Amino acid sequence: MSARSAIQHNPILKTFYESLRARGKSYHVCLVAVMRKLLTLMHCVL
Repeated sequence: MSARSAIQHNPILKTFYESLRARGKSYHVCLVAVMRKLLTLMHCVL
């Protein structure tokens, strides 16, 4: 759920998601990629 919310409200993750979708990736693949990127960003903050 946090990845779906991040796609809507975080401009960096939104452009990342849209670029993956433009390359023809499926919804689930893009969502998992956003999840991984979100985890990386959270670890950087900590």
